[in-house]
Amino acid sequence: PEYTIAYTGNYTTSADANKTMVRFDNGRLTAARIIIDGSGDRAFRQGLAKHVTRNAAKGAIKDVRFKDSANDALVQLADMCAGAIARSYRKDRTDADRWRKMLGKHIDDVWDFK
Repeated sequence: PEYTIAYTGNYTTSADANKTMVRFDNGRLTAARIIIDGSGDRAFRQGLAKHVTRNAAKGAIKDVRFKDSANDALVQLADMCAGAIARSYRKDRTDADRWRKMLGKHIDDVWDFK
């Protein structure tokens, strides 16, 4: 089966989240293609790709790619879903969980990092 992993956050502070995602995936990642929405210089992209693959179980990740969400509808969709989940944690909105509820049955797993 295919899974989409959507993460919203600052890449420079998310090293522990990335390690946890790829180390404790409950065996779901098998030859996965990881697509990250973002840019950055070549050294940054290479470093992040190595970091993700180095911390994964053997055979879990096939490759890591970077794509601009402006040019990829599926990356845009993953970004919107991650945004809906992130919004559900906001305390300043009365309808914060509206979009997360709409996605309800399509959300397989959400990890809370503090």
